[in-house]
Amino acid sequence: MGRRSRTDKEDARKERKRIKTLVESAFNHFGKNVLYEAQFIKFFKDKGMTKEEADKLWIIARAKRIIGIEVRPLLRKKRPPKILGHIAVFTLKGKGDRS
Repeated sequence: MGRRSRTDKEDARKERKRIKTLVESAFNHFGKNVLYEAQFIKFFKDKGMTKEEADKLWIIARAKRIIGIEVRPLLRKKRPPKILGHIAVFTLKGKGDRS
């Protein structure tokens, strides 16, 4: 396995920037740094992507550390609280974020 050439690095940088711009457009649309998976998917479906393409986008964005993903429980508000399910939450990462 050899070293990456300058053009490979430039191409990777351009691809990351393209993905980041797309992902940031969704977060900017909602004016938040945190989105539910359903909001993210719906935004890109409304832009003409299929669900599979939108899923692939967030997978790549996570791999490139553009977004973070958490799973949060959906709780019943009555007492006693009960977990009804789970929901995926995407967080836009800033320059200072490491994980």
